[in-house]
Amino acid sequence: MTTAPDLTAFQSWLEHRDNATELLSVVPAHGLAATLNLPAASVPSDALPPLWHWLHFLDRTPSAQLADDGSPRMRALLPPIPLDQIMWAGSEIDFIRPLRLNEVGSRQSRILDMTGKSGSRGPMVFLTTEHRVEQRGETAIVERNRAVFLGAAAPAAAPAVFSSRPAERERTWQIDEAVLFRFSALTFNSHRIHYDLPYATQAGGYPALVVHGPLQAILLAETFREWFPDRAVSRIEFRAKGPLFCGEPLVVGGASRGPGSYALWTASPRAECAMECVVSHG
Repeated sequence: MTTAPDLTAFQSWLEHRDNATELLSVVPAHGLAATLNLPAASVPSDALPPLWHWLHFLDRTPSAQLADDGSPRMRALLPPIPLDQIMWAGSEIDFIRPLRLNEVGSRQSRILDMTGKSGSRGPMVFLTTEHRVEQRGETAIVERNRAVFLGAAAPAAAPAVFSSRPAERERTWQIDEAVLFRFSALTFNSHRIHYDLPYATQAGGYPALVVHGPLQAILLAETFREWFPDRAVSRIEFRAKGPLFCGEPLVVGGASRGPGSYALWTASPRAECAMECVVSHG
């Protein structure tokens, strides 16, 4: 039986901070719209839709400094935890005001928490990072992201299967290798499970290329925006449940949770839940 890793040596990382400032160009937004085959009416021209700020403030670690899995292990807020793989596990994001395109924005980041656990894949470390995005001197977005450090090759965990959550609506997205490649390029994501099939199947233990967690999150947010274009999103909470793979339709289901709250999830055609979220809206 494995034990949770000792994180004593990494406690000083809780004091680390990182800041970034950049012009929020419209160019990446047009790239994402093309990647997702969005209709012209959905392409932003003045403000970023929910989650599209992920196209900005990107890590630009030199390629020579990437880890074997393609992750940028030299980031200012990434402790050198000795586990082989890093994966996105979920987020909670508060949208306070829109981010305007073609204006300067800034992001202040810090590590909130590191927690060691033991699971079916051995030792794991969960890392929570907070980002505060500002524009015109005012906070626009407060975001908390969770990443999980995992060991090397092991059979991929089976996604959870819904047994009693009927969808009021469904929307299918077609995800192929070109979409994965373009999204990786737009977000400067070099993790090999999204483009390197031998690595994904051998080191990652997956049957095919893996659909990015943030891509699934954006598809969930875009489906909500498509269904309810007049509802202002104030908060989204995401939880990754299991992997989805390239080459099969990605189905988004949704159902109301009552006034001001809507649940969505991604699933394979076999009804396996990969990611779920709750959208709070006006």
